[in-house]
Amino acid sequence: MTEQPQGPDSSGVPAPPPAPAHGLRWGIKTSFVEYVRRTPGGTGSVADGAVPVSPTEILFALAPEPPAPAELPEGTTRAWAFRGDVRFAGHGGMMFVRVAHPWLVLDGTGTGAGDGATLSIEDPYATAGAPRVPLVTMTLAARPSPEAEADGVELWTAADVRLTPAGAELFNGVYPAGEPFEPVTVVVPAGSGQPDPRGGSVAGRDG
Repeated sequence: MTEQPQGPDSSGVPAPPPAPAHGLRWGIKTSFVEYVRRTPGGTGSVADGAVPVSPTEILFALAPEPPAPAELPEGTTRAWAFRGDVRFAGHGGMMFVRVAHPWLVLDGTGTGAGDGATLSIEDPYATAGAPRVPLVTMTLAARPSPEAEADGVELWTAADVRLTPAGAELFNGVYPAGEPFEPVTVVVPAGSGQPDPRGGSVAGRDG
């Protein structure tokens, strides 16, 4: 995948952009990323707040503004918005997948293993007024630690990440609904993403 260079290091190789302190780290679907790389003419791009942090993982930076309560489903207990625009293309334009500006919403369900959550993305074609697309669901578990508390952050992880029916359409039916996708790791400021009891914006944000 491509990225914006940040200036050469001593070897003359452009240095990658620095990873933000808060964000959502996700590999999307490793087998899909590798397929695009193998495909003649296949391309990938990472921009607008997303940073590659490994050959197969991307960090979506926490957005300055959280989702507005009016845009969240009933029953939301926590919600965060993230920045980043990741695109894959190939087969002469017949394949196009865009994962942009994800939101992570805890819906108040769950088990002892964690909280039910949905990751949604902006309409892949940026159609005006189009609803967000629920891409994957997961059980998100908090991982408290003295180190996280000292840093003023919360760490959340999800290993059981599953594609939604709408997500299956985004991938043109190559993967069925329920297909496992890559694990998710989230680092956010402690106490952020809490619904504002006054009915305003979701309390807590980055920056």
